[in-house]
Order: sequence, then C-alpha cells, then structure tokens
Amino acid sequence: MNQQSSVRTVPANEHVPFRDNVPAKMRLQDLILLLKNGRRTVLGFTATAIFLTGLLLLNATPRYVAISQMLLGEQGLIARNSFDLVEEQQNLTNSVIEGELAVLRSNVLLHRVAERLELENIPEFNPDILDQEKSPSFVDGVKVWVKSLLTDSDLDIDAEVEDLPSQISVAASASESQLGEYKDIVSKLRRSFSVRQQGTSYVVQVTAESEDPELAAALSNTLMDEYVKFLTDKRFDSAREFTHWLETRVTDLAVTLEESERAVVDYRARMEADADNRSRLDQQMTELTSRLVQQRSELAQITALRDKMESTLEEQGPLAAQLFSSSEEMVEYRSQMSSLKQREANAVGRFGEDSAQVISIRRTIGQLEDAMETEVRRELDRLENQREVLTVVVGSMDNSLAELSRLMLNQSGEEIQLSQLRRVADANRQVYQQFLGRFKELSELQSLQNPDAEIISYANPPSAPVYPRRKLSLLLATFGGVFLGVAYLLFRNMLPKKLATEQQLAQETGVSVYGSVRAISDNFRITDLCTDLNREPQSDLAKQAMLLANNVDMRSGGFARTILVNSDADRTDRLNVVIMLAWAYGRMGRNCVFIDADIRGAQMSSKLEYLKPKSNLVDVIYNNGDVEDALTRVPDVGAIFMPTETMAGINPSVVFDTARYQNVVEALLGAVDTVIIMPPPASSFTEAYTATGEIDSNLFVVRAGTSIAAELEHPLSIAQSANARNFGFILMSS
Repeated sequence: MNQQSSVRTVPANEHVPFRDNVPAKMRLQDLILLLKNGRRTVLGFTATAIFLTGLLLLNATPRYVAISQMLLGEQGLIARNSFDLVEEQQNLTNSVIEGELAVLRSNVLLHRVAERLELENIPEFNPDILDQEKSPSFVDGVKVWVKSLLTDSDLDIDAEVEDLPSQISVAASASESQLGEYKDIVSKLRRSFSVRQQGTSYVVQVTAESEDPELAAALSNTLMDEYVKFLTDKRFDSAREFTHWLETRVTDLAVTLEESERAVVDYRARMEADADNRSRLDQQMTELTSRLVQQRSELAQITALRDKMESTLEEQGPLAAQLFSSSEEMVEYRSQMSSLKQREANAVGRFGEDSAQVISIRRTIGQLEDAMETEVRRELDRLENQREVLTVVVGSMDNSLAELSRLMLNQSGEEIQLSQLRRVADANRQVYQQFLGRFKELSELQSLQNPDAEIISYANPPSAPVYPRRKLSLLLATFGGVFLGVAYLLFRNMLPKKLATEQQLAQETGVSVYGSVRAISDNFRITDLCTDLNREPQSDLAKQAMLLANNVDMRSGGFARTILVNSDADRTDRLNVVIMLAWAYGRMGRNCVFIDADIRGAQMSSKLEYLKPKSNLVDVIYNNGDVEDALTRVPDVGAIFMPTETMAGINPSVVFDTARYQNVVEALLGAVDTVIIMPPPASSFTEAYTATGEIDSNLFVVRAGTSIAAELEHPLSIAQSANARNFGFILMSS
C-alpha cells in the first residue's frame, strides 16, 4: 500500500514536498481486481485483434506446398575431371551433397522447368499477362505514340553516339543472356523452391510453393525429373567423350607396355650370358666366407693357446705350462712325474728326508722337468709355425673376398638397372590394366545410361494451404489480443495516476482540499452560471458554492478578508470559482469585491458581462484613476468587480510586489468585507503573485483527471510564492 502523506494547511510561501512517486507492489488480489475492472478493455483488444486478423485472412492469397523426395546415388554426382575417372569411386560427403543441392537450385534447371511447364503463360510468374489482357487506356496510347516519335527521331543519333559494350557490361549481363526472357520468371521460381537434405541421409527433399495446388505439385515433380534427366545427359556425354579419349590412351599404353617388357627381357638375357653371373658369384662368396670364418677361428685359437702357454712358462715354469700341451710325449711325462712324486712321498716316509733314495728320486724328477720344459718349448715352436701359416692363408682369403665383393658390386649396378626396368614395366602394366578396365566399364555405361539419383516419392497436389492457417491465426490473434489487453492494463496501472479525487489530490501533494466543485464546460458562459445560481439557490451548484465559502472562512479563522484564486492553466475553472465565491459571500450579506488581476490575458474582464467603469486596475496602479472609478457592481453576482486590461512587456510579479498595488488592496479592504483576487495562471515565476501584503487564503484550482502530481509541482511552487496564511486546493470534478 502507498504511504499516505499527512494533509495539512500550509502557508503559501512554504514549499510542499511531494511524496515519492514509487509505485506500490502489486499483489495477487490487486491484479485480479485490475483484470476484473478492465475486462471490457481486454475484450476490446481481443475483438480488435480477431477482427483485423480476419480481414487479413480474407484478403490473403492462399499458398500451397508440395513435397517430393529423391535418393542420391553412392558416388558424387557433380562433374568429375579425367583424373577422378581413373580413380576409385568416391562416397557421398556433405560437400558433395551441398554441390548437388546447388545444382538443384541452379538457373539451368529452373530455366528447363520454366520452359517445360510454360510458366510464361501463368500470371503468378508473369504478371504482365494481366496487364496485356486489359485494354490500353488513352494515356497509355499517348505514351506509346510519343515514345515512337522520340525513338524514330533519335535513332540515328543514338546509333552514332552509342559505343560498343564494355567487357564489364558483357560479363555482368551473362545471366541475362543465358536466361533471356525467362530471367524474371526464374527469379520468382527460385523463391518458390526449397531444397534441403534430410538429416544426414542421402535423401533430398524438394518443396515447391504456389498459389495453385496442382502447380505446386507440378513444380516439385518437374524439378526432380529435369534433375535426373540432366544428370543422365551429363553423365552420358561425359562417358562418351571420355571413352574416346580412353581408347586412344589405351592404344598408346599398350605400345609403351610392350616396349618396357621387351627391354626387361633383353637386359636379363644379357646378364645371364655373362660368365661371372650373379648366381656363381653368390656361391663363391658363400664358400669363401665360410672357409675364411673357419680359418680365422682356428688362427684365433692357436694364437690364444700359444700366448697363454708362453706367459705361463715364463711366470710359473714348465710344470704349469705343460698342462696346455696335449702331445703324447707330454702325456707320458705327466704320467712319469706322477709316479715319481708318489715314490718320493713313500721314500720320505720310510727313509727320511735326507736319505739316498729320496735324493735319487728327486734327481730323476729334475731330469724329467728339464725334458718337459724342452717339450713345452718345442710345442710353442710348433704353434708359432701354425699361426704364421694360418695368417698367410687368412690374408689370401681376404684378398679373394675383396675381389669377389668388387665383382658383386659391379653386378649389383646391373641388377639395379634391371629392377628399374621391371618397375617401369610393372607401372605401365598397372596403368594399362586400369585404363583398359575403365574403358570397358564406360563402354557398357554408354548403353545403360543409368542416373545417379532415384525419385522415391512424387508430390501430390496438397489438399489444404499452408498459408494462411486460419485456425492457428485466429487462435494466436485471440491470445495476442488478450495479452495486449492485459499488458495495456498493467502499463496503464504503472503510469502515474491522474488526480481525480480529493483523496488522491491531498495524498499525492500533502496539501488540504478546501472543497470540490462541479466542473462547468469551457463553452459555458459566466452569465449562464450566474443565472443558474440565482434561479435555483438550493441547487447542488449553489450548495457547493456556499460550502466552499464556509470552508474558506473556517480555514482563515472564521472570516476571510483576502482570497487569492489561482490555477496551473488559463482555464475557465478559476473564473467560475471566483464567481461562485463572490456570489456565496453576497448571499451571506457580505460586501465583496473580486478583482481581475490577470494583466496578461484579462480573461474575466473579457468574458464577464458588466457595466464598464471609468478606469481599471492597471489605471489605478499607474495613478491614472481612483479606486472608486475602477469598481462596478455586477447584479447577477451580487458583488463588486474591478476589471483590468492587458499589459504587454511587463511581468505581473513585478507589478504585484509594489506599494501602489498594496495601497489599492488596502483601500478595497477598507471599503468592503472580502476581496477576491484572480492573478495570472501560475505557469512561470514571471506571473507569480508576490504582493507584500498578507493573504488570508490562497486557493489553487485543479480540474480532476487532467494532471498528475509531478505536473503540479512547478505550478504549486509558483503559486506558493504568494504571502498567504493558508493554502489549499479547489477540485473541479466532473
């Protein structure tokens, strides 16, 4: 709920703070109440939307859509070059399918469809037919006649001036040259087609749209037929041209293959006729290598045995070195040495260490050791001889192996040449076989002429249009109307409220309301108002005038002497309020004067019927007349009136804030009971009433339902600049 500002009586020179214009949070019950009160608005929006939609549906041209489907083949259907034709078949890819979709949308196929169906005779694609059927008017005949005159007279001049077409213009008109008179028809026909792939499959869907259901189906079916025929013709022509090329190429390849195979046979025969052919060299190399390995192994063993025996002889003696010898003499020596060692051990045990038997045995052992050393050195000499012989043999075999390697290297160059000739022959044979196989395949295709696409579903004439969809459109119009109606209610509810009641006026501004008076039409004359007040003193209007006067008196402390009546605009409302107050005070028996202080417009002086006095308010202020001479009684009102005249170039705020004007007011207060002043409208501070004298009541007239609180803030600040003890509103309600 909005927080209500306190209603109070304020001095006119005190600025009244307006409450913050923050919209209250809308609750569910508030929304329900808003929809309930605005149901007629929602119904109006809904009815309007349905009505407008119905008009559009009645005037809309129906559109029919026909759908057909086609299955693409297993290889690319776009034109392939000569290299592709000798390769393996390619599977369909997204790029290939996109290319085929572009072919379906191409000008070539659309032109063939237009020619086959004779679309130039259908008004949907050639609106000029309708214009030709109409009889030419007189104006059209005059235009043709004038054009013919200009054409004949300027023909020679144009022929001389016109230059040859530039290359740019020729290139730019390529499409027009290709399509000819079907250029516009093809352009419209392209907008009638929709070609797309079904998901990731090889199925292509062709959709055609037209005003005629049969024409829509005919367009879709004809485009597919022309596409299949186009593929068949292109494939057959390509196969025929390529077959002729293949035939020539196969003949050339046969000659090349024969020459390469003959070169291989001749070179192989020349190689096999040589004595040192490869097979013999391989056998000799194998045998020599085996013998060389064997001799090197034997040389290594003898060298190692000799070196070991020699080092053992020098370091450990003949007894240790004899272990490496396997000769019969060394075996005998080792047997004798073993027997002597045993006898020595027995003799030492039996006869002692220094006995003659032990000494004799040891002397024999020494002799045996010398014999073993001699045998070891003889064995070393024998091993050295064998090593030298094997070294010579291995060297000789290395030389023989090097010679064989040189011969085999020379033989390898010839084999490389032979292998190269074989590879050339194999390559020529493979190319020849491929070209020969493709030549046979294409020769068969010329007779088959099978297309690479298959129509799986022809389109049928649609039974109902896709546009306009009447039921859906009306349903959407209903929902749209309801939505717009509700949105309008919410938007209107969010906008600042026009002040229409005393409660709203007091709540939004924080200023008290002196009373509410029925608003009178701007065309209603003041004389008629006075007549109504005097004719029916007990009428509602008269009661409102009396109540307003009593409220002003009570706000002023019981008796209002000076009353200022202002407003935010130059309306007749403030005039009516002044007349009603003056009439009410006259009915109360009080002597009252009401002054037209609007020196900008003099509205009351021009609209009120009265006996014109000798002078007016302006004359009195500028010492051109007396106060008594500016007063005139208005019998219908029952009060005295002081008129005025307009003053150009003078600010009213300056005039009112003078001692002379204050003297005029004091003179009037000395002669009458109440003075009612109507200043200029509070539209700017130059029109502000800033008199030095104090005012009992400052009334601000507001017409109900015409202003929001923010719009009154500036006029109120101007009106409150007057020196008044009380400030309040007068609401002119309808």
